[in-house]
Amino acid sequence: MSRVLSWPHTPIFPHLLDTLKVDRHPTAVTDKGTIRFDLPRGTVEMKFSNPSQQLHPGTEVQVWWKGSGFVCATPEDIEAETHESEESRNIAERVHEVREQLAAARRERHERFVNELDIELPEVEAAELPPPVVETPESQPAAF
Repeated sequence: MSRVLSWPHTPIFPHLLDTLKVDRHPTAVTDKGTIRFDLPRGTVEMKFSNPSQQLHPGTEVQVWWKGSGFVCATPEDIEAETHESEESRNIAERVHEVREQLAAARRERHERFVNELDIELPEVEAAELPPPVVETPESQPAAF
């Protein structure tokens, strides 16, 4: 599970966060429960946005930029999310394959039905056919 980090509460200098916005960066949770980076341009320290998601001091985490903020996750969480997304992708591919097979079977069944349709109509003379029914206003029931 990815955990959202607060915006750094240490002073931010121009281009200080640029190096952190590229790739994932390994670090550990400090004794104060924060995520800290000592960069050449200065120190960056962030807290967990949701206190209930706080990790124990010393826990290894990967930090990366996502959309409009920083998130972190333990390597185990990252591996589990990767496995889940691969599994989900495999299921989606399998469903797609099964739907294609089902559509092909339906097409084949329809073609077989149309090709094997063999209805023989009895030969009837025109004189034997009953006259067509023509509806007239008198033959229709009155509406109440």
